[in-house]
Order: sequence, then C-alpha cells, then structure tokens
Amino acid sequence: MVQVHPSAVVAPEAELADDVVIGPYAVVHGCVRLAAGVRVDAHAVLGGDPQDLAFAGGPTGVEIGPDTVIREAAIVHRATTSVPTRIGAGCLIMGQVHVAHDCQLGDGVIVSQATSLGGHVVIDDRAVVGGMCGVHQHVRIGRQAMVGAMSKVTRDVLPFCGVDGIPATHRALNVVGLRRSGMPPAEYNQLRLVFDRLRDGHELESWTDGPVAQLVEFLAGPSRRGISPFRQVRREA
Repeated sequence: MVQVHPSAVVAPEAELADDVVIGPYAVVHGCVRLAAGVRVDAHAVLGGDPQDLAFAGGPTGVEIGPDTVIREAAIVHRATTSVPTRIGAGCLIMGQVHVAHDCQLGDGVIVSQATSLGGHVVIDDRAVVGGMCGVHQHVRIGRQAMVGAMSKVTRDVLPFCGVDGIPATHRALNVVGLRRSGMPPAEYNQLRLVFDRLRDGHELESWTDGPVAQLVEFLAGPSRRGISPFRQVRREA
C-alpha cells in the first residue's frame, strides 16, 4: 500500500507503485513515475518545471527506478525533451541534492549531500559523487567512478577512476570502490596500467573485454565537454 504523509502534495496523475513511501511536505508532480520501493523523504520535490529558459512547456517527465531513496529537500526536475529525467534502481540521492532536467542516472548511483547536477548530466552505474559538488551541464561520469567532495566537475570522468579538485582532475583509480565491488586483481592491474598510459599522454589500443574495454568504449563515445585532465605527478630525475 502506498504511504503518503498527510502534509505531502501528490498530483493525482503521478504514477506510484504500491509500496512507495512519500514523507512530510514532499511534492510529487503529475509527470512523475515512481517504481516499487521508492522512498521520498520530507520536503523533496519531484517533477517541477526545468530551469531552462528555452523550455517552452510540454508533456515531459521524471522516472525513478525501484528501491531508490530520495532524501530530505532533494529536487528532481522534469525533462525538456520526450526522454524523461531518469534515476535508476537502488540509487541514493542525499539531502539538498539537485538533479536538473534531462539527467540520466544509472543503477546504484550515490549523489551526496548538497551536490548540484546540471542539465543533461549522465552518471553511469555505481558511480559516487561526493558532497557539495557542482557538475556542469552535459558532463558524463563513468561507471564506478568517484568524484571527491566539493569538486567542480566541468569535463567527463572516466569509468573506474577518481577525480578531485577545482576544476576536477583525474587523480587515480577508484581503489576503494573497485575493491568493494570485488574486481579481480588481474582486471585491476590492467586498469592501473591503462590509467598510467592515459596520464602519460598515450593513446589506447582496442580492447575486447573486461573493464578496460568499457573504459575504451567510454572514451570513444560522444562527449560535449571532453575528458577531465590528469593531474601530472612530478617525478624525480
């Protein structure tokens, strides 16, 4: 049974699965579809108009996948196109996070406290964005990437890698995240070699399988912003 707090405002057109929970003073607009197990905490707002001056109105929406949690005062805006703003399954969107129009978040994504995602941001499965980050419009963040807290992300973040800083630069592999995911040592070592080659300015050969192939595919994919640079490590002579 859907649980909606008496103070929440839920449009009758909103599509809510049977076990959705809506907390106090939350607002769910009619263009929103919530899958099974979604929890929306106090003062969150889902499906408001996009903050895009070019938006001329129309039937656009928001879709949130099963078992995702939207914490206090988070805001998720509807899309500007026919493709809904989407948040995947098993995600955690922490308090005061802003997910702007047309964002596409995969499964298992964590977006930490007070982070703002600009329009059309894409975050792939199991990536983590630290607290109080700003992510520029049209940036892509690859799967199992890690964005350090308070970073300014103006360019794409490679899968399996970690970025930090203002502006964010690639620092290393996402060592903790990869270890927790149970990545085999052989695959981790391949990624480590590839990361070093990219940092040193070398191009990658084609790769047929495993995480390196996913990284190569990401590099070959469409990018509006380009790839975040690598922080250069000073080496002793």
